[in-house]
Amino acid sequence: MQVEQIEDLSPYLADLTDILVASVAAGASIGFLPQLAREEAENYWLDVQKAVNKDRIVLLLAIENGKAYGTVQLVPCLKGNAEHRAEVHKLMVGPRSRRHGIGHRLMAALEHTAWEIGRTLLILDTRRGDVADGLYGRMGYTRFGIVPAFTIDSDGTSHDTCFFYKHLTPAK
Repeated sequence: MQVEQIEDLSPYLADLTDILVASVAAGASIGFLPQLAREEAENYWLDVQKAVNKDRIVLLLAIENGKAYGTVQLVPCLKGNAEHRAEVHKLMVGPRSRRHGIGHRLMAALEHTAWEIGRTLLILDTRRGDVADGLYGRMGYTRFGIVPAFTIDSDGTSHDTCFFYKHLTPAK
């Protein structure tokens, strides 16, 4: 499996839509509520394509045999005093493809890409206790805060969100 930066996501639109719908159905806290309609998921990816076209998002995909199995986004900060910083958005691996190191490979590639474009500080958030919560700690991210009741499920249940950062250093 390769991780690639993608400029044109149209060949992977169906895969990305499947990953998003399945991830939300499996409980991922990525900004959508369960029973996410395919049309809404597809429209989200079309909006991502517009942001990629404007160089506002760097989109990475884990691909094998022409099929996408996971994705993550690097969102460089556009403020003049923050040109060293970027946010990590929407790390997703299809539920059937988890536990094979895909998330780790996506994050490692994201860090490499961030470094190449001069971003040395990464910021991200995840729901407390999610699978990604542990992954980020194992990859050297530092938890710097927890916000209670940051997200709410469709049934009204609230969840805490953890915020992480990582200073990137040159590969040795």
